[in-house]
Amino acid sequence: MKKTLFVLALMVGAGWYVLASPPAGGVSITTFDPYRLADLEVDMWQAYYDRDTISLFRLLVVTLREQYDYSWINAGSAAFDLARAASTFADLRSNYQSVLPDLTSAYTTARDWLDAGFDPEEVARAELAWWIARRTPGKDRPDQVGALIADEYALIYGSSRSSMMRAGQLRAQAAALRDQEAKAPDWDSIDRLLTDSYVELYSALNK
Repeated sequence: MKKTLFVLALMVGAGWYVLASPPAGGVSITTFDPYRLADLEVDMWQAYYDRDTISLFRLLVVTLREQYDYSWINAGSAAFDLARAASTFADLRSNYQSVLPDLTSAYTTARDWLDAGFDPEEVARAELAWWIARRTPGKDRPDQVGALIADEYALIYGSSRSSMMRAGQLRAQAAALRDQEAKAPDWDSIDRLLTDSYVELYSALNK
């Protein structure tokens, strides 16, 4: 009996270690595969617009694990917050600030895991700003939305706004293309724009 309990305890401990550990190679905020992230983001956008919350959550877990070197536990926690924020926002037409607690929680996880210096609430507000701009006539041009995305990147990565601008605008162009072709999006073209965006981001962070 004691031996069985000991073996079970070892198994539980090993399982917890796997779930709580970062991927091999340690934690880095600037090292990621831009091509992989672009593909994952396209899949997430498809899940979001299909209102497939389960797939969105699953894809967010994988993305966070690969982009920020999260443990599976932290990836799951942050993905839950982000998926709930996105799903709630999709149905809102006012009171957009109601998604801030979930966004702030997700970026608190990021700050603590990455030992970063940004303010989670400030990043959350920056992200929400470009979400709102995308559905606001007169503020939804790719150059305007891209500048807001660049603001968020600058906060997260501690970089200048100007160095993040190209990556932000390419991502905004991808989003605008999706909106223009809402009934039948050209996902291949969107993927190419997102790939260019993440390649640009990676290059700017690793000069």
